[in-house]
Amino acid sequence: MSLSAVESPTSEQLTVRGMATAASAAQLRDEFGAWLRARGVSAPQTNEILLAVNEALANCVDHAYSGHSAVGTMAVRADYEPAAGCLSICVTDHGTWRQPGHQSAEDRRRGRGVALMHAMADHCTINGRHDGTTVCLDYRCRGIR
Repeated sequence: MSLSAVESPTSEQLTVRGMATAASAAQLRDEFGAWLRARGVSAPQTNEILLAVNEALANCVDHAYSGHSAVGTMAVRADYEPAAGCLSICVTDHGTWRQPGHQSAEDRRRGRGVALMHAMADHCTINGRHDGTTVCLDYRCRGIR
């Protein structure tokens, strides 16, 4: 697990990295949540943000490295602009992108995470590439405090 934080007069940044496992996802989420709380983000806003970030992390764990012989990595990078009340978060893996397609009966009972991420953030983008996926969640000037 690695953690780096950078602060400037206009922006505060955090990057946390770990293995794409359920235990690591929980630890990354907890570290990110503590960072948000330390910046004065309210408990309800922190919970909403963490719900969306948790979905992105869960997708890394469940999908990014399926079929790979080894567990891969994932990272959460956040950029917070306190004066503007804006927060951008990107969750990245270096696994294999799977195009949405045929779903098994088990898969049809799941698959609500992407819709949830879109609903929880002001703007959500998902960039799937041959060398991984990046989910960006933007909370723009909503008075994040």
